[in-house]
Amino acid sequence: MSSYYVYSIEPMPRIDLFGQRDYTPDNDWIGFNGVNIGPVPAKEWMKLPDRIKSLRHHDRTDRQGHTYHVFADEIVKANQHRTPRGVIFLDHEPTAAEKVELEAQATKANIQFRMEAIQFYEDQVREHDTGNPARTKPTTYELECYELLGVERPGSIAAFKSQRQPGEAVAERFAAQMEKLINLLMEGRTNASTARNKQSAD
Repeated sequence: MSSYYVYSIEPMPRIDLFGQRDYTPDNDWIGFNGVNIGPVPAKEWMKLPDRIKSLRHHDRTDRQGHTYHVFADEIVKANQHRTPRGVIFLDHEPTAAEKVELEAQATKANIQFRMEAIQFYEDQVREHDTGNPARTKPTTYELECYELLGVERPGSIAAFKSQRQPGEAVAERFAAQMEKLINLLMEGRTNASTARNKQSAD
């Protein structure tokens, strides 16, 4: 039987955001058929239980309930859509080299996911500016994305500067993001090479 592992670049769900009104954790739990594996910590490889036992009541008269199980492979199959956010599943314990390579992939995916979250919010702002019903206030998560990626939020002082010097601001923003991604990829390759050499030496 395969042993399944999960890795996430950010905690799932975001327990640190539980107190925020604009965060709903329901979609961030990793599980299947009404059963979840519990909170997944950030940047740690977590072994999934082979199966999880639960109890289901068919109706109000079913006081005793019926036992059922959810298996690890079912959970993995049902949660593959989380990969773009930086969540990775493996059907074996990762080697040192795999950890380095896959963790870099997860980070790259999460950066892209956050950039798309920012784009979605800014599209909403533009919709509002053209007279259409749309929100202008970013969510707590979107604000975090701006902060982590170092991107200017619409309405900020830096954004006003961008309006005065659009070409220059866009070029600087693009260059900064590309440099960040390139450094991340180069670091991942270097660490992967080091890990492979260490395994060969052993």
